[in-house]
Amino acid sequence: MEASNKEYYSFQVNLQGMISLLSEHLYSNPNTFIRELLQNAVDAIAALRQLDEGLEGNVRIELPGEASPVFGFQDNGIGLREHEIHAFLSVIGESSKRKNAEDARLFIGKFGIGLLSCFVVSEAITIETRSAFDQKGFRWSAFNDGRYQIDPVEGLPIGTKVYLTPKKNYAHLFRPENFIPQIRFYGDALPEAITVVANGEEKRINPEPPVWLNPDADRDALLQAGRDIFQLTFLDAVTFHTESGECTGVLYILPFKTQFSVKQHHRIYLKRMFLSEADNGLLPSWAFFVKMIVNSNALSATASRESLMQNDLLRGTRKAIGETLKSYLKNIRDIDLQVYLKIIQTHFLHLKAMAAEDDEFLRLILDDLPFETNKGLRSFKNIREQFPVIYYCADYEEFKQVQRIAEFQGVLVLNVAYTFEEELLKKIKSIRKELNIREMSSAKLLDTFVNISAEEASRYRSFMDKLAGFTRPLHCTVSLKYFEPKDTPAIFTRADEDFAEATIKKLKASDNPFANALGSLQQQPALLNQFCLNMNNELVQNMLTLDDDYMLQAITEVLYVQALLMGKHPVSEKQMQLFNSALHSLLVMGMKNFIQI
Repeated sequence: MEASNKEYYSFQVNLQGMISLLSEHLYSNPNTFIRELLQNAVDAIAALRQLDEGLEGNVRIELPGEASPVFGFQDNGIGLREHEIHAFLSVIGESSKRKNAEDARLFIGKFGIGLLSCFVVSEAITIETRSAFDQKGFRWSAFNDGRYQIDPVEGLPIGTKVYLTPKKNYAHLFRPENFIPQIRFYGDALPEAITVVANGEEKRINPEPPVWLNPDADRDALLQAGRDIFQLTFLDAVTFHTESGECTGVLYILPFKTQFSVKQHHRIYLKRMFLSEADNGLLPSWAFFVKMIVNSNALSATASRESLMQNDLLRGTRKAIGETLKSYLKNIRDIDLQVYLKIIQTHFLHLKAMAAEDDEFLRLILDDLPFETNKGLRSFKNIREQFPVIYYCADYEEFKQVQRIAEFQGVLVLNVAYTFEEELLKKIKSIRKELNIREMSSAKLLDTFVNISAEEASRYRSFMDKLAGFTRPLHCTVSLKYFEPKDTPAIFTRADEDFAEATIKKLKASDNPFANALGSLQQQPALLNQFCLNMNNELVQNMLTLDDDYMLQAITEVLYVQALLMGKHPVSEKQMQLFNSALHSLLVMGMKNFIQI
């Protein structure tokens, strides 16, 4: 490698390329310039308020019209001196809000690139500003080709006014019907007065502070505010305040069921400036059943100022908001039972997710939680009081197979195949050891059937030997039992070991290092699946009297495949061929008997 010549060069910034980058990647829509101008104005007012605590902030916006095609955005903040104009307005990435950590804490933005968003929608930018520390004012004129100039201006008030010349393709953004909703969207919670002048008429955007920031607002007022903002009638409104992140807001309980995968729209504010509709990680993963309005005075925004930075402070804030929601749910039962029951009925899946990670909360609401069973939706209190043994299926296909037959046996089976539910039931089992909770499968269901007597076993030994010969090639054993319903001639159940083998196969397929170790533990041969004939069924009773082994085998094979289908088990091509062949044999035998008659 050749020696360095010790000469250094400076990076060159292509302003047009930077503008393209901002418009296409950093900012989500061209209306971002409204938020950026508003944030700069609010920060300038906050800076001057450090010197004058009684300052009443004011933002005045003049929209283009027939009298003037130029857009004006004025604040009565701290303003800029000449050297600050060079340092902060003309250096991309610099910011007047980076002096120290305490100053940065007071301001919304701190990345010094917000003004560039104006170039996305404007041909040119002119800024007239006078610092609170200077008697002279200055005009900074910049163009999107990278040129700028500074001129002194006399008679300017303290503060800053930004003039934009809209690009033709973005002129619609500056019309009153488009601009006013956007400025209200971003600034409705700001304490500074925001006034828009359009067609000679003045309009105050934020005449009153928002209800949700009022610590004395009652429940009805908060619910009305929620209706106005989200266009929904909520079940309840929960106010909260956290030390972490200095957050104040309201959690609204949704009036309808929601999916875990659905992302809710919220209203997230940073120092009372609207930031985002995403929750930004402020809500716990299980809190899909709430909408949130929140303002933070301590969290930090990302460079685009459209989301919050993911850091320890945000994680601490999320934990605090989660604890607030849990505390509310623990207390609402005693405060308003009707609201509590509505929440349980509507959001029980999400409450189960909460209970799965909080033992105290689980003990509190356990009896009221509903579970899907083969006897319909029932509360846990009803389940534990009515049934000495609580069975459950963690696999939905298994539950579908056992639910009908289990009901006729007088057995209650819970379907816990949904997210969090199996984990929750195991936790219930650990904290309520007096309860008899057992996992159920189709194989275990056979234990609830009535066995044939010893006398019947002896009488039908020859019959069973024949059936065993028919079912041996099918890799299953055959048995006779009494069970309900009578219209079910036979059921097929997989041996529990089959599930273990399937798991090991999946592990091997994924190159899991534990697969071989698990496989080596299988010293004993796997149990065969079971094919159980129902002694209460008329067809089975008739089978016991048959002397024709050919017909008996055909009926057995038809009932076997039928049991597979009824149990929702996969049926292979070979098994379907067996079914078709057996059915053909029965039809042929039936036709021969008809001809002989």
